[in-house]
Amino acid sequence: MTAPLTDSVRRRLADAGCVAAPSDVYAGDGARFYDDLVGPDRSEIREVLDIARRVGPDVLDLAAGSGRITLPLVRIGKRVTALDLSADMLARLHAALPTGMSCDVVVADMCDVELGRDFDLIVLAATSITLLGPTDRRRMFATVRRHLAPGGSFVLSVAGAGALPTLQESGDREIPVGSTPYLQSQQIERDGAHRVVNWMPLPLPQPAGPVPVLTTRLHILDETFVTGELRDAGFAPPDVIPVLTNGIRSGEGMVLLSTRIDDGVADVA
Repeated sequence: MTAPLTDSVRRRLADAGCVAAPSDVYAGDGARFYDDLVGPDRSEIREVLDIARRVGPDVLDLAAGSGRITLPLVRIGKRVTALDLSADMLARLHAALPTGMSCDVVVADMCDVELGRDFDLIVLAATSITLLGPTDRRRMFATVRRHLAPGGSFVLSVAGAGALPTLQESGDREIPVGSTPYLQSQQIERDGAHRVVNWMPLPLPQPAGPVPVLTTRLHILDETFVTGELRDAGFAPPDVIPVLTNGIRSGEGMVLLSTRIDDGVADVA
């Protein structure tokens, strides 16, 4: 679903006499852009692999995208099922698989899927939980419980303390993505619980014309809040694992929450 435009992007386009051509950052041309944007980021890969090496072979990678976590898991010999709602993202994953290696690729909603099998490890990386609202988070947790093998681990990433101030402030900055400069524009909604992010290529065209704007809308969540939701969903209090994030001290940019089903809690609908 295409998210709104930020006020800053609207103003810049209007001043230049241009018109937005908005699209979702996870579909179509957005899939290539997103791959270029996050593909080089090695954050959380080492920490996820450390956990994966201590569990059984079957791994479910939720919101797998183009395979930033899936591919390293496949390379260490795990039997990985990569699940994502975007067929475009998963097509890029499939194309990137090394010769002779494979994984199951499933186009599905992680909030409403039945795969008919259990997994030793379920991963939700790249703070992808922020894509989901409260109801969908509860549904996703239920999906995890249905698919987690006895004694299996569920690992997800959330923003650390050092990243939260940046996530809670509106603002623009220019970033290189591949060989193209982009304006990254973030706007915090009035409720303070959501942020809209746009990416727009620069410079704007002259003469004026349509400008592709890639969009997403994310929930602002922190470790304490997600930990509470995990416990409400029938998971044990998670271990908090600091992640070494580029340019930020370990654990401040991102943390992993590693948990298991709480055997003392009945199934949660």
